[in-house]
Amino acid sequence: MRGRIWLSILIGLACVWAVAGAGDLREYEPDPNAERAAVPDGYKWDLAPLYPSAEAWEAARLEILREAPSLARFEGKLSDPAELGDCLRLYFRLHREASHVAMYANLRQNVARADDAASRRVQQALGAMDELMRRAAFIRRETAALPAGALENSFAAEPGLAEYRNYLANLRRRSNRILSPDAERALALLGDNLWAEIDLNEIPSPLEDAFNGLMADMTWPVVRDQRGREVRLSMAGLSVLRRAPEREVRREAYEAYFGMLRRYQHVLGATLGGQVRLDAAYARARGYDSSLEAYLDRDNVPVAVYDNLVGTVNRNLGLLHRYVELRRKVLGLPDVRVSDLYVPLAAEVEESVPFTGARSTLLAALKPLGPEYGAVLAEGLDPASGWLDLYPHRGKQSGAFTFSVYGPHPFVLMNYMNSLDDLSTLAHEYGHALHSHFAMKSRAYPDFRYVSMIAEIASTCNESLLADHLLAGADSPARRAYLLAERLETIRTTIFRQTLFAEFERDIHRMWEAGTPLTPALLDETYRGLIARYYGPGFTLGRDDGMEWAGVPHFYYKYYVWSYATGLSSGIAIADRIRAGGEPAAEAYLEMLRGGGSAPPLELLKRAGVDLTRPDAIEAAMSVFERALDEAEKLLVGQGRRAGRKSDAGGTFGPGRS
Repeated sequence: MRGRIWLSILIGLACVWAVAGAGDLREYEPDPNAERAAVPDGYKWDLAPLYPSAEAWEAARLEILREAPSLARFEGKLSDPAELGDCLRLYFRLHREASHVAMYANLRQNVARADDAASRRVQQALGAMDELMRRAAFIRRETAALPAGALENSFAAEPGLAEYRNYLANLRRRSNRILSPDAERALALLGDNLWAEIDLNEIPSPLEDAFNGLMADMTWPVVRDQRGREVRLSMAGLSVLRRAPEREVRREAYEAYFGMLRRYQHVLGATLGGQVRLDAAYARARGYDSSLEAYLDRDNVPVAVYDNLVGTVNRNLGLLHRYVELRRKVLGLPDVRVSDLYVPLAAEVEESVPFTGARSTLLAALKPLGPEYGAVLAEGLDPASGWLDLYPHRGKQSGAFTFSVYGPHPFVLMNYMNSLDDLSTLAHEYGHALHSHFAMKSRAYPDFRYVSMIAEIASTCNESLLADHLLAGADSPARRAYLLAERLETIRTTIFRQTLFAEFERDIHRMWEAGTPLTPALLDETYRGLIARYYGPGFTLGRDDGMEWAGVPHFYYKYYVWSYATGLSSGIAIADRIRAGGEPAAEAYLEMLRGGGSAPPLELLKRAGVDLTRPDAIEAAMSVFERALDEAEKLLVGQGRRAGRKSDAGGTFGPGRS
């Protein structure tokens, strides 16, 4: 879920550029319906750094199950420094192996979604991790109960414990939230994830499962597409129809979608209300003042950071109101409605960008990050490195993801179709990949994993640098207008829209925690009020627009959406610092990447020059939005778009807009 930044790229001599090891690969035309065997092996990731075979994987899985019970010999003995050290060394050795087992299974499944054996391996891997977590539960209980002085004495007596100092500090930081053994057991049975080793927001709650099941089982309405054909609406179909040039097509699609949600408002209100009640119950059980405080405390983030985002964005809503007015003028509309928000403002460019050209462009765009970053990026972009599974095929997971475990190189899943969008996706995913690379090369295993709050910063910093590189190379007003329009939409959807979501999520939790029942009517009223405030007086609300809350899966992710907005804001702010400050700013940013999880996320961000307790980073993103808006108003207002006309970038303008 993020905006893309695209550009028409002239593929000339750059296309023959190649890194070592990639020269022998034959050209391949991507085909989503091809079998995996048809894709050249050089464009597939190499899982041998994890396990050379499924048999080796199975042996490792069984070894975890065999060794996990041996942790029991340390139970009740962790006040002894030597015993604590031996226990943690065994635990982290098994945990690292279990992570490899889980990663191998997931990577195999992601390129073979219909393979029963691959699915079975995933379940077996999760079973091994669950068994390890169950056997290791006493570690956090006993270490949290140790007096502070006793733990410091242990560090002095056992120098090897220094590697685990941050891990133990994080376990003990919330020791006052631990309940009695019986209460902890009861909360664990109900799914409380406060003490989980992994971020269970990545695993659906039963209420999220119910929401997803209901959305899948709904009979979606029939609407007309751009050609006047009757089509069954779907979420993917809505994403296409909302970009249609014909306003009536867009309007009908949205009205049908919101009308469908209205028909299911009571059950959708029950699932979302149930999620809110569950969040509040977990927080109250552990003595937190609010569910927001409880979930942010997992990553050691104060509530003030969340409120700073909402407050700063609200102070800049005048810019979003200007953007709505720009849309009205460029599209030639009497008013702007929700169905008018996604139709492109400028001509879309559909030139082919083969992987070799994308690779060279990305290396040039990210050159400001310095030679060390560039060398690792060149290695990771070389198909011979085994980092990348590049092309789509039948049975492959859709989208793009980066997977990392400690030890081997990162693994990047793409579905590269030689499109301009894929260039931005590549920049985004390699931001994640290099973040993991630098963290694992600089930190011991217990300090390697960074928290979700900063996960999107490295990826969006790359996107921002790429966008500036492409804008600098734009050689016509049409190209520049297109890029500016895409930058505006990226910030609208990732900062403004996600902050609207975050404000809604915060507000409905507060309502419930204050004793207000969450009825569908109240959810509708609350959401409508936010839409009206965010989009301003030039935006016309439809009758059912407030029902959008009912179809947003992010509201089941438990205070996650805000990190999209802070991630892009921080990424933009860091990219600005690097452009202005050169090598020292780039090195400060790399220090943040190398930090992994060795310090609280706000402290790591400060090393890169970003302080999310202050409005500066978000204001920096707002300044980028304002500058793009200023220029777009000059380039686009009065131009409009005409059917079939060619842009001087070589692309074709889409059909005229209503």
